[in-house]
Amino acid sequence: METPKFAQYAGTLAGLVPGILLLATALLTLADVVGRNLLNAPVPGATELTELALVAITFLLYPRVAWRDTHISVDLLDGIMGRRAKWLQWLLAALIGVAVFGVLAWRLWLLGDRISGYGDVTPYLRLPLGPVYYGMSILSGVTAIMYAMRVVLIFVMPQRLPELTGKTTKGIE
Repeated sequence: METPKFAQYAGTLAGLVPGILLLATALLTLADVVGRNLLNAPVPGATELTELALVAITFLLYPRVAWRDTHISVDLLDGIMGRRAKWLQWLLAALIGVAVFGVLAWRLWLLGDRISGYGDVTPYLRLPLGPVYYGMSILSGVTAIMYAMRVVLIFVMPQRLPELTGKTTKGIE
């Protein structure tokens, strides 16, 4: 069974958008440093834009990291674990991911409601912060869904999980 083209394109896009945003952030920082040090004219609001871009990059990457199982992990026991232990490890990690990101989505949405109600904005550029929290909430929800899909795959076809999610380094042999 081959990964559908749509899923391949979505995965590529999920990595491309944060990558472009990271490049734009680096260029903004370069312009700010050059402007500040050589021209005595920093880019107005560069710090705020950088902070918001880092939030966006992080939350845009969470679903991809969840789906591909590319989060940071310690593999001290991987060499001595059998198939069932690896399967249980995958299952527990995915279930914890569903729970953590599900709660995070819920709490960020409530925080977005509160912040929008207060009319909170960034200090210099006066950008509203409510939509940022709603975006973080939605992307956390998408991440929880990615982990839930991994749970299903762990039960239905654990041997194919690395192939279907695009990661071939950690499989159940």
